[in-house]
This record gives sequence, structure tokens and C-alpha cells, in this order.
Amino acid sequence: MFEPKQSLMKLVNDMGFDAVDAGGLDESWRQQPGTPVYAADFDAGGVRRALAQATPERKPELARDPKSPGTYDTPA
Repeated sequence: MFEPKQSLMKLVNDMGFDAVDAGGLDESWRQQPGTPVYAADFDAGGVRRALAQATPERKPELARDPKSPGTYDTPA
């Protein structure tokens, strides 16, 4: 873990919270809607277990569709 992340996690721990390193942006899918940790109320161990159980597949009902924000029509 690089130093800025360690410093921030120490600060969070010093404030009385249990910081959990969920990885970098390339691992952020582990916290997306439909994953075990999303909107869950776990302790630090539960968060780690839920992150480990996550899979990158998106449920069909959560997949992007043409009306999703940030989509646009590509010129033909």
C-alpha cells in the first residue's frame, strides 16, 4: 500500500472507524450495486468477506441501457 493511502487509513482508524482497503479504481467494481458489500452494514471483517465474494458480472437489471446517464449516440 502506498504512503498516502496508509496515512488516510490511519486517520480513519484514529477517528474510531475501521478502515478497509478495497483496492484501487481497477477494483471499484467490487462495491457496485448488486455486489455483496453494496449498501450493506458490515463490520470490517464482513466488508472484507463481501469484497472477496464479489464478481465482476453485472446483473441484467443493472446493465447500462441506451437511456443510462453518460451514454450518447455515436455518429454513423
